[in-house]
Amino acid sequence: MTVLHALSALLLLTPAPGSPSPDQAPPDAVQPLAYDVSLSSDSTGARWDGRERIVLRNPTPATMDRIWLRLWGNGVDGCAATRDVTVSAFEGGVPGTPAVGCTAVPVHLNRSLPPGRTTTLAFSLTIRVPERADRFGRVGPYAFLGNALPVPAIGDDLPPYVSNGESFQTPTSNFLVTLDHPAAVAVPATGTVLTESRHGDRLTTRIAAPLVRDFAWAAGPFGSVTGQTSTGVRLRTWFTGEVTADTARTVQADVQRTLEYGAAQYGAYPYPEMDTVIGGFDGFQGMEYPNFVLTEPADLPAVHETAHQWWYALVGNDEYRHPWMDEALAQYTSEKLLGTPAYCANAPFWFDPGMRVDAGMDYYAIHPDFYPPGVYGDGACMFHELESLIGPDAMRTALRDYLARYRFAIAEPAQLRSAFQAVTTTDLTAFWQRWRNTAD
Repeated sequence: MTVLHALSALLLLTPAPGSPSPDQAPPDAVQPLAYDVSLSSDSTGARWDGRERIVLRNPTPATMDRIWLRLWGNGVDGCAATRDVTVSAFEGGVPGTPAVGCTAVPVHLNRSLPPGRTTTLAFSLTIRVPERADRFGRVGPYAFLGNALPVPAIGDDLPPYVSNGESFQTPTSNFLVTLDHPAAVAVPATGTVLTESRHGDRLTTRIAAPLVRDFAWAAGPFGSVTGQTSTGVRLRTWFTGEVTADTARTVQADVQRTLEYGAAQYGAYPYPEMDTVIGGFDGFQGMEYPNFVLTEPADLPAVHETAHQWWYALVGNDEYRHPWMDEALAQYTSEKLLGTPAYCANAPFWFDPGMRVDAGMDYYAIHPDFYPPGVYGDGACMFHELESLIGPDAMRTALRDYLARYRFAIAEPAQLRSAFQAVTTTDLTAFWQRWRNTAD
């Protein structure tokens, strides 16, 4: 049995209990990648060593001879003497010189990959979690491993890493991840635990995560509380030592109502579990991953990051070039639950001639002070005004149709705007122009 068939059998034919059902499968145009990752940690969860195998598919009409592997974990420290993420011992391809601040490694495939065909790439992997309060960072005994696993780039699209936003664009994939770690170190993660076996003072935790865009996890002596949504989603909430169990339950309630609201308004959350990791981060509010979020112990980041389970996790977008597509929609969803801010009555706010709702991170990386008011503030206010213009029923219908059509895929700005135009006879051209949101 080939690696491709083995992974498909495990992740699709015999998925974890409650995994997305066949009627929730991705559209025919979406063919998931498959990852098989096996890592072992040190005594604290701050270093991980092992091997990663990826089944690649060529989705383009041209033969592929090379792919780029993104090592996003190197984004902050770049080409430091000791890099945070390193890869070696390749099978299936030959690596070239790292580029884009050591966040991209070209891999020349051993055999050319025709359109629609698959090949397997494997390599050894070392992850050293740096000391900083971040989505990929370590605070005391707690490690947070967001964007730590290397992932293939989509084509030759190689945006730089940005700290004040996201640069990521990843296709729907199937992950099988095995983590060997000390029994005293919990490993909350994307997906669902298949098995957990003890050997001495260590555990081997095997996790399946079908139909997700990325895989993230944390490691440390977390406390935990559990719950369940009215729609049957299992809630597991993990917290650091400076967070109380009562606070964790309050945050879990915020996550629960967001999951229930999103399912009722937009469409089902098709996964069996949601893991929330709460930390008292300093200067870092939160970050979204499929089935898994990092958050401060506060309602706004918890609700916002959970809303990303629809806008980013289910419907993907190019987060570097079109950050408004997921961030503004997630913030709009958050404000539907927490209240529309009064400043929306006077929005939009343009603090710079180049400031636009549809500006990319190339603009906002050099104008970081404009990013929150431009994408989160003006972006969410734009959607509130759109709802007032076309009506709440049409707004809900447009978002439900958009989700149904592009679920598990990557959408473009014109496709989101078209979803709104399709539910109203009002010409929305002037509306998008008013909000400086016309670029594709």
